[in-house]
Amino acid sequence: MLKKFFSWQVIAILGITLVLALFDAPNSVQNALRFPEALRDQKINLGLDLQGGSQLDYKIDLRSVPEEDREKIVDGVLEVINKRVNGLGVAEPNIYTSSVGDETHIIVELANTAIITQEDVVKYLGENKDIETITLDEKKEVSLQKAKDTVGKTIQLEFKERKDEVDPEEIEKIRATAQTVLDKILAKNGENFAAIGREEALINPSRVKYETADYKFADEITPEAIKTAVSSMAAGTVRNTLVSIGGTYIINDAGETQENTAVGILKLVDVREEVREDKKVEASHILIAYKDAANASDEITRTKEEALTRAKEAEAQLKEGKTFTDVAKYYSDDPSNKDSGGKLSAPVAEDGTYVKEFQDAALELTENSQVSDIIETEFGYHIIKADNILNNQKEKQFKYELISFSTMPDLWQDTGLTGKNFKHADVQVDQYYQPYISIQFDEEGAKLFEEITEKNVGKPVAIFVGGEKISSPRVNEKITGGSAQITGSFTQEEASNLARDLNTGAIPAPIVLTGETSLGATLGADALNASKWSALIAFFAVALVMIAIYRFPGVIASIALAIYGIIMLFLVKSALPLVVGLPIALIIFGVLVAKTLNSKDGAGEKIISFILSCVLLFFIVYILKTSIVLTLAGVAGIILSVGMAVDANVLIFARIREEIRSGKSYTSAVEEGFFRAWSSIRDSNYSTLITCAILFYFGSSLIKGFAFNLAAGVLVSMFTAITITKTLMLGLANTKITKDPKYFGINLNKPEYPKFNFIKSFKKLLGFSGILTIISILAIAILGVKLGQDFTGGTLMEFKFDKEVTKQELQTKLIEIQEELKEEGITSGGPLATKTVEETITIDFKNASLTQASTGAFMLKSKYMDSATHDKVVADLEEEFGNLNEQKFTTVGATIGSAFKEKALIAILIASLGIIIYVAFAFRKVPKELNPWRFGVTAIIAVIHDLFITMGFFVILGAIFNVEIDALFITAMLTVLGYSVNDTIVVFDRTRENAKLASKDEKIEDIVNKSLNQTLWRSLNTVSTTLVALIVIFIGTFFGAESIRYFILALIFGIGIGAYSSIFVATAGLVIWKQWSDKRSK
Repeated sequence: MLKKFFSWQVIAILGITLVLALFDAPNSVQNALRFPEALRDQKINLGLDLQGGSQLDYKIDLRSVPEEDREKIVDGVLEVINKRVNGLGVAEPNIYTSSVGDETHIIVELANTAIITQEDVVKYLGENKDIETITLDEKKEVSLQKAKDTVGKTIQLEFKERKDEVDPEEIEKIRATAQTVLDKILAKNGENFAAIGREEALINPSRVKYETADYKFADEITPEAIKTAVSSMAAGTVRNTLVSIGGTYIINDAGETQENTAVGILKLVDVREEVREDKKVEASHILIAYKDAANASDEITRTKEEALTRAKEAEAQLKEGKTFTDVAKYYSDDPSNKDSGGKLSAPVAEDGTYVKEFQDAALELTENSQVSDIIETEFGYHIIKADNILNNQKEKQFKYELISFSTMPDLWQDTGLTGKNFKHADVQVDQYYQPYISIQFDEEGAKLFEEITEKNVGKPVAIFVGGEKISSPRVNEKITGGSAQITGSFTQEEASNLARDLNTGAIPAPIVLTGETSLGATLGADALNASKWSALIAFFAVALVMIAIYRFPGVIASIALAIYGIIMLFLVKSALPLVVGLPIALIIFGVLVAKTLNSKDGAGEKIISFILSCVLLFFIVYILKTSIVLTLAGVAGIILSVGMAVDANVLIFARIREEIRSGKSYTSAVEEGFFRAWSSIRDSNYSTLITCAILFYFGSSLIKGFAFNLAAGVLVSMFTAITITKTLMLGLANTKITKDPKYFGINLNKPEYPKFNFIKSFKKLLGFSGILTIISILAIAILGVKLGQDFTGGTLMEFKFDKEVTKQELQTKLIEIQEELKEEGITSGGPLATKTVEETITIDFKNASLTQASTGAFMLKSKYMDSATHDKVVADLEEEFGNLNEQKFTTVGATIGSAFKEKALIAILIASLGIIIYVAFAFRKVPKELNPWRFGVTAIIAVIHDLFITMGFFVILGAIFNVEIDALFITAMLTVLGYSVNDTIVVFDRTRENAKLASKDEKIEDIVNKSLNQTLWRSLNTVSTTLVALIVIFIGTFFGAESIRYFILALIFGIGIGAYSSIFVATAGLVIWKQWSDKRSK
């Protein structure tokens, strides 16, 4: 039997599976097998919630923003940062606002998983590093640095016009501003120097510069005013007066030469003594000049030959023992040092101070008092004496920071047209093939630009990007249409980069990075480890259920499910080179197209399949080339795809059973079973893929992660069900197993399907659903939705203990403090989550987010607490664990804001519309009296039913057990949505099939009743296997994964309701709609 089973197809499947399994194996196994190092380095990329990452704290400078516009500007900055983070390819970041005193901050929490290139590696690690060989920690470092550069980039786009006249008091105003900044720095003893310097430079980049100078010797420091100032300062101090800077000249906008003046704020960071590598010689010299030599006085009339003779006389005098001083006073023609015996004012060094011949001769002297031979320069003949040779002499080096405020008159003034009016940018080329950026304004910006150009006809209008004037073209006429050009000496790359930066967000207010912290996983290692074991146990539980129901096909399904898991893990880990990934994708694309063309589907279905195949080509290339970042939302998508993989096998086996019962041979039964199951699998999976595409395009990052992983899982589940399961099943042909129906769970003495009269119970079932829905709506309206911190915001505390404290110890103590506060009747005080609703907020540390940084510091995000509650918490923690150093206590905004809610609602509405359209198309061949649109609409009604009841259930749980609605619950609801649609379409598919075969006298009630009986066991088998897996994982949450307990509970309840609605609600809606339509037509 085994010889017959192991055909070449089966051997190929098992061989490829073995290779992928070894790729997926732990490092210990790969090391033992001496895997190539490149393959051993492939790791599973976990998201912020499962692995941790970094927290970046950006301060928004709102000083120049009117009070009434500040909320709008903050929302604009949030939107831009979201765009930038999404562009990095970082999965599901947390981005929210924070209030620190009167300052507004934006907190960005993200995993260090940004997509990086070789250029990024070279930029941040150096030219000797290669992306293929760097370590995982180095990849994370590059990812973090790229994220910081991208997120914090302030791209300010400004249009300015020429001033009619320069303000005569402008310089004094600038000095006053600089003095105010200096006073602010001195108040903090210079500790905030760097932060204020960066902030001021971001606010006014055209006038303010912040720079740091690494250790420099005094003669290396320019301008002279800075050199003089640092020489008189003590290390670690800030000069208490402004430094006037000048001495350099530039060409201004009017084309005039002008001194570049500024006032500066100076901090001397450090002073050290270092050995200068260059040699110095303190020297004296005797110069014998001649007529026409450089700088020779008119009194000198001797010839060059006479000068050389005189130089030899002086040399002879020195050799006879006369002192160098006396000889110099008598013979030297250098009036600047003759009277001092020829002593030079500056030592001779290799710095170009002296002419080269003189410099070289002096530096060749090796001993003090050594005298050189006669040397010739452009000034005449010299004799040099080394007074003091300085070798390895230490000199002071100064490290300082400087904030400079340009005091040059500003010829430009603001017009009010800025990046907030920006819409889109494109790179184009002019007739000379010089690239420029074409920008488009929104409606308000277009109108403002038209007014500006009309006002400035014949005058220049300047375009500033990041404070730098890019161009100032002269306006020839009023410009309408809302478009402008940014021209300059751009390369193609520079133009593309600028356009990209503008498109990712011309940020409406400056932001400056004020803090950076590493974060631990929000769900914790315990949740991850417990989930791994629970998932493994759940797999075996599902396998046992499948085997118990379907016998030997259940074994095949379990093998196919294991292969599904191996392939998914490979996709999660792999990051194949394009030269490898593209051929694989093309092979898969070719197979899909061939299968589509050879299928028995109609022309419409083939067209859709071909379009999806084209889309999948790019999708497959992407997921092979880029490792998938796993987050909990992504895991939820994979869980749903596992359920769909099980469902596909259940559908196939149910159809095979039918064919075997009808007397067909095993091979014919398998072929026909797969063919008849294909329409259900196709429609349910295609509708899911369409939903994924819409959710990914319109959704937020959380929804994108769910949609992406679900789409990948659906594709793999379809492949394993249609290809692997079929190949393994056909491999059993001509074996003894196929001769006995009992090996397929078939009892020929029992009826094939039950014969329940569902129609008779429809009204009762709908009444029951109606009651549940009404209870849910009333619960939501009366009890209210108990929103978690993801929706409401709260308080952020960052602190560290002097002694080592574990996260578990701290979590336990916080819950104890919570109970004490509850017993004492202490609440957190006023409402800070909303500005309109007054409510009392009870502190809740059980649902708080607690993470630990690599430094040992803890970050606690909880519901809002007032100062009194905060002081009580700190006191209790210090009593338990000793001294607590608190770095931060601040109010933070919601991670799921109004923008997320709007995008989520739009995504779900459009996805629902997409499902209705696809189902109507797929069911277009049903009898006209059934109307294909009804199938899609009733499927969505069933989904709404499921979501409302699940929400109501959790609202009641919230009232009783303090369960909150958070981001994980949203993920669970998306899963329920996908499951409900998939389940309903399977039932509808059998209804469609029976409707086509029904006689004219057969009523819709009978067709639906028959279809429900035929699919009942399939529905129950699918939901039971899925629920078995989830229940095992749910039980596992009591052994170390408490943070995901209610997420799993939401899945269990929602999927159970989804199965109920697909059997009773959707089909009942179909029947009632048809009955109502018939009555209306009569």
